[in-house]
Amino acid sequence: MTDHPCYGIDLGTTCSAIGVVDGSGSPRLFEIDGDVLVPSVVSFPEGRPPLVGAPARNRLPLDPLRTIRSAKRHIGTDHRWAIGEREIDPVAVSALLIGRLLDGVEASGAARPRRAVITVPAWFTQLQRADTRRAGEAAGLAVERIINEPTAAALAHAQGQDLSRRMVVYDLGGGTFDVSVVEQDGPLLEVRASHGDSRLGGDDIDLAFTDHVLRRLAAEQPDLRAAIDGAPAARVRLRAAVEEAKIALSERRHVTLRVPFLVDGPGGALHLELPLVREELLEVAAPWIEKTLPSVETALADAGLGASEIDELVLVGGATQMPLVWSSLADATGLEGSYAIPPRIAVALGAAIQGAIIDGSRVHGVLVDVAPYSLSAGTLTGPFPGMMTHFVCKVITPRNAPLPARHTELFHTGHPTQDAVKVPIFQGSSPDPRRNTLLGMIEIDGLEPAPPGRSVRPIGVELRHDLDGMVSVTVTEELSGKSGRARMTVDQAAHAGLWAEVVDGLDGLILGDGSDPEPPPQAADPSEVAEDYVTPQGDLAEAREIFKAVLAAEVSLGADHPAHAAALLSLAREGMAAADTEEAMARYDALSDLMFEEGIFL
Repeated sequence: MTDHPCYGIDLGTTCSAIGVVDGSGSPRLFEIDGDVLVPSVVSFPEGRPPLVGAPARNRLPLDPLRTIRSAKRHIGTDHRWAIGEREIDPVAVSALLIGRLLDGVEASGAARPRRAVITVPAWFTQLQRADTRRAGEAAGLAVERIINEPTAAALAHAQGQDLSRRMVVYDLGGGTFDVSVVEQDGPLLEVRASHGDSRLGGDDIDLAFTDHVLRRLAAEQPDLRAAIDGAPAARVRLRAAVEEAKIALSERRHVTLRVPFLVDGPGGALHLELPLVREELLEVAAPWIEKTLPSVETALADAGLGASEIDELVLVGGATQMPLVWSSLADATGLEGSYAIPPRIAVALGAAIQGAIIDGSRVHGVLVDVAPYSLSAGTLTGPFPGMMTHFVCKVITPRNAPLPARHTELFHTGHPTQDAVKVPIFQGSSPDPRRNTLLGMIEIDGLEPAPPGRSVRPIGVELRHDLDGMVSVTVTEELSGKSGRARMTVDQAAHAGLWAEVVDGLDGLILGDGSDPEPPPQAADPSEVAEDYVTPQGDLAEAREIFKAVLAAEVSLGADHPAHAAALLSLAREGMAAADTEEAMARYDALSDLMFEEGIFL
């Protein structure tokens, strides 16, 4: 081992872990507070330093308003938690969690880690990846690599096995879901395709099951239910007990949910005792598990494989321990899940192996990962005689391109005297920019008029993915060589201002192949081109699903977001009752904005 080996960190929604490959060539995880899994919880007691891990989890029922859990679900957003007079963002919480892992390694007698690989869900966006790196750096680490969680799990499963096989790695964690198709040929692991949902995980099942319990209490023990509604600490204790009941129901047909002294009532302390049967959990959890199956189908299709061509289904993440997950996957694919490595530690072990690979240690594994998202450039199509001008996205890097990746596309300016181009870069493959995620903007100005014999200037756009999956962009005016470069790691504050900048710059590129098109009779008015782009649009079926989800979560919204629950529910009811699509989509847009501002994900 080197003096400062590269460690592996699984920064999880529910629990986190840190490991390293030891002198024997095997990965090992460090015990912290008696367990290799550290609860991803941070508490901020008034007048005292923050508590992290198990002490913070223990404090959660006593001080829920100053304790943060599941911060990973908000990373890459501008979400903030108000703690007293302070505002805490997800990067700061994640940095504290990573710092606790580093403290634990140091407490074991090893030198404090200086370098690390950090895992993220394969379906994480550029902003989420960039903020994860910032969190590691804020904790004092040199972050050597950001790697995808299912890829790390595949590395752990391949360790020491000189096989040729195809695996589907199904990773359902506390807050995120990923699936990857991985091909192993001896020590070589090649990710063929990835898909997922970074807003879906075991937390959603816990919250839905808690709502189910509260609905039963409203019917069977209304006094207790009313008391819980007015006591945030009681709700936190209830959710913790429901989570334990969910785990127990994976092994037993029925349990009794018991929480003594749950809350104070008019006549003294109220105790909770409620029998639950497995069928109740199955009914609640089934819709969430069903949401994962299309991603499995998509990943297989992107890899060009059928389920019958898969040799092993690897299950990763704590939520995969539910029997419903096994049976649903078996029904959908005909494959039986594998637990060769405990599902909650496989990612951390794989991260440690990747760290050893970076150090040049002799471990079994060479990794080729993919970029799970397509990348596009925002362009104008037209204006040509008889054709309308539209702002569209042109895919440059296809989804599941092997990393590192480099792709180029040739465009051109819109008119002979255009002296600047602004090229917005999007994550996503839809031609409609509204359905993609804006990553950043590259600008070149000071362009000369087109030379004699040409009506426009050719513009080359090059996109590069590094091994972290992060994107760098170069835009070059091909005749003069003038260029602009940027790495797509904008922060939330800068990102928020980009949308107006994009609309202001819509007189930039025209989609083309670098040939010299016939010039338009007159330049397009950017405000007219932008009108469709800035008008709220969406899919009505998707909107109705969100309306239903909000109405079904009435109980939890009232408890967790009392200041906004009424507005959310009102928008959902109005959307469901809307007389036409335009009215329904207007309610959907308002609802989506409010949910995003409050960090509410259903």
